[in-house]
Amino acid sequence: MSSQVLPSAVLAHPLLRIAADMSAIAWKQMEEWGRSLGFRFDVAVVDTKTSANDLVTQADAQIESLVRGYLAHVRPDDVIVGEEGAEELDPVEFFDEEFLRSLNCYDSGTGALVPVPVEDRVPEVGLEWHVDPIDGTVNYVRGIEFYCFSVGVCRPELAEVAGSGASSDGDLGSGEWLFGLVASPGLNATWLAVAGAGAYKSEGLLTDHPSGGPVAARRLHGSPDGLSGRILATGFAYKGDTRAPQLAKLYDLMTDYDDIRRCGSAAIDLCMVAEGKINCYAERGLGIYDYAAGALIAEEAGSHVRRGGTGGPTAAADSAQELDRLIATI
Repeated sequence: MSSQVLPSAVLAHPLLRIAADMSAIAWKQMEEWGRSLGFRFDVAVVDTKTSANDLVTQADAQIESLVRGYLAHVRPDDVIVGEEGAEELDPVEFFDEEFLRSLNCYDSGTGALVPVPVEDRVPEVGLEWHVDPIDGTVNYVRGIEFYCFSVGVCRPELAEVAGSGASSDGDLGSGEWLFGLVASPGLNATWLAVAGAGAYKSEGLLTDHPSGGPVAARRLHGSPDGLSGRILATGFAYKGDTRAPQLAKLYDLMTDYDDIRRCGSAAIDLCMVAEGKINCYAERGLGIYDYAAGALIAEEAGSHVRRGGTGGPTAAADSAQELDRLIATI
C-alpha cells in the first residue's frame, strides 16, 4: 500500500463514519458465519431465491437486519433499501461491548448508538441507503474470495415525503449519489468514494484505524495510459431463459476486448474498473443495491458510468463512446 492517506475531509465525512460502522458489522458477521459454514453448502443455513445457484444465507438476512437496526439509531429519518427486506435488529443488544467500542457512532458512556451531527453536505432527513449485505453470495458459501458488503447513499431528487423523506419505489436511486463503500473480508480491502472528492482503496476495515488518525489509502484513477490489452467484466443471470439472450450478445459485447472476467460480484467488478485492473464493465439485470456503491467508486475514479435502475443495462467504461456502445449492446 502506498504512503498516501485518506484526505481529512473525506475521513471526517459523516456518511463515511456511518458506512464504516456498517461495514464493520457486516465484516464481523461474514467472518463469524464463515467459520460456522466452514465455507461449504449446508442446508441448515443456505436457502435459495430464484434458482439453486441464486443463494441467500441466514448471514445475508442477519447482516441486513443489524444494518437496519444501526441506521434506525444514527439516521432515523432516512430510508434503507436492502436486498433481503429483513427486519431491524439492534446492534447494541446483539454485540458485546468490546466490538461496540470500535464503532464511530457508539457512546460507551451511555451505552447507545448516537445520531451523527448534520452538516451542510448531508441533509437532515431523506437519504436512501442502498445495501447489499453480501454481494457475491455464491462465492461466499464456496469460499471464493470475491464477496463483499456494499452500501451506496443517494439523495432523492423528488420532494421529500412529509415525516419520512422517502421517495416512491419507482424513483429509488434516481437522485444524486453522494457516497459509496465496498468492503471485502475475502480480499481484505475497502473501496470508497465521496461525490466530488475521488475514489480510494484501503487495506482492511476503516474502523481498524485509530479514531482521528491517518488511514493509508490509494487514490484510484482507472486504467493507466498505455496499458496493453483490454479486459471487460460482466455477469450472467442465474436463470436459463434470461441467460440465453445475454450469451447471444456476448460476441458483439467483446468487440475490441482481449479477454473477459466474471467475478460474481458486480460491486467488486466496478471497483476493479476504478483500480484499472479491468477496462470496462457491463451487465443487465442488476438491482440498484448491486451497483449503488461500485458505480460511484468507478465514476469518481474517472470512468463514464450509466446506471440501469432495477433490471436495466448498467455499465462503466473508459470513454463516453464505449459506454454508449456497451449500453446499446448489452
